Amino acid sequence: MSDKDAFWIAKNADLRLTATPVLYHCEPIWSWKSESLPDYAVWGILEGEGSLVQNERRYALSPGMCFLFSPNDKIEAAQNPIDPLSLFVARFEILDTEGQSIPSDHLALPAGPVRATHPSSLEAIANLALAWDAENEIENRIQDHALRILLLLIADSGRNGFDERILHASALIDSDLSRKWTLEELGAEAGLSASQFSRLFINQFGEPPIQNLIHRRMREAKRLVLETSLSIDEIGAAVGYENLSFFERQFLKHVGFAPETLRRNRAI
Repeated sequence: MSDKDAFWIAKNADLRLTATPVLYHCEPIWSWKSESLPDYAVWGILEGEGSLVQNERRYALSPGMCFLFSPNDKIEAAQNPIDPLSLFVARFEILDTEGQSIPSDHLALPAGPVRATHPSSLEAIANLALAWDAENEIENRIQDHALRILLLLIADSGRNGFDERILHASALIDSDLSRKWTLEELGAEAGLSASQFSRLFINQFGEPPIQNLIHRRMREAKRLVLETSLSIDEIGAAVGYENLSFFERQFLKHVGFAPETLRRNRAI
């Protein structure tokens, strides 16, 4: 296996941009597809939700996730129109110490996404990479350092990668949001103790499982309010809340509007 991993790239390689780094605030109907990437690319998810398929493997997108793509990767991405994506994109070549292009099969790169412990740190690094002027040597250096910091973040977070056991449990949560999941149940589904599951889940999703479940329920509830004619009672029950008043308080806290208010103003 090659010893030229993301750490080696960040510290030793010559990184040459092939396009200006950009920040996309995606329109509600946005989607993107490439049958074969022309170069390396870093994607950082700053806001919103969606899904991405990388070489036939699907991932749910959320803030703090970061991808390092290789040339010829097949990528297809879409977003949740209710919660549009903001994403940072930098495209570049990776050259060795003699200025020669390094084939992707000579590098040991993460096979999937990694997650920043704090999404705000990813946004701060991305903003440094965006603030550059091709004619300004100092800003060019800042941009180069920011890109290398992103690669170090990917290398450090990628040591553990995305644990398939946690992904399995995550899919189970999404399949039945109304269920009163416990840490013991989710841990058992993943073949882990409750404490092991909680620790690995936090590493992967950046927040405790129960808090993450609440956020998922509220996102689904928002979708149901906007896209269906179900009553507010029915929506609350569909996402696991038997007490309507408690559901409405949770919805207001996490969405920013009462359910009925959001339904009356569907354009919000």
